[in-house]
Amino acid sequence: MSQSSRSMFLADAVSVMQRVAATAMAIALLVCLSTHLAAAQATIEYGNVATGAGTGAAGLGNKVGSALSQGTKPASAAASRKRAAAVDEPEYNPADANRRALEQRAGQDAAKLSFKSVPANAVVRIDGKPVGETPLLMSLAPGTYQIEMEGPRMEFGKQQLTLGTKETREIELHLSPGPRYPDHITLQ
Repeated sequence: MSQSSRSMFLADAVSVMQRVAATAMAIALLVCLSTHLAAAQATIEYGNVATGAGTGAAGLGNKVGSALSQGTKPASAAASRKRAAAVDEPEYNPADANRRALEQRAGQDAAKLSFKSVPANAVVRIDGKPVGETPLLMSLAPGTYQIEMEGPRMEFGKQQLTLGTKETREIELHLSPGPRYPDHITLQ
């Protein structure tokens, strides 16, 4: 092969490479204009549309755009399974589980309790375990319990409670204000 044919071959190869690069940039620009900027960036970085390895510009734009849209994170397989399971079964709540366990142990001699707090919507804990928010009705087995309530703004109250057989009680706690930050600090 002569020198001139080699140089023509190289010139043709460079020309083809320039056309391929221009086509890839044009496709990336189309994706940018028709979908999210994230899709265009993914197209440029990963080359799915440019190499023909994807489902087309619209499919890639939809996939990448939905996964990379602002304020959301890409969905993982575990998250998808969790969402699917959440449709079929109720969400696990430890307070509900603790309350059900205490009520199941209560038996036929259970005392009936009504919990109230000022302010309302306080988390009720019995012997350190959360059982729900005020106002709350529940049954407990006779015995001695430590009742604590924590309000929505860190207000707090506690009381020791001794219950008898088949007793009915209303427990209302006026919660004390939560911890306050000092107005000033003195350095020595």
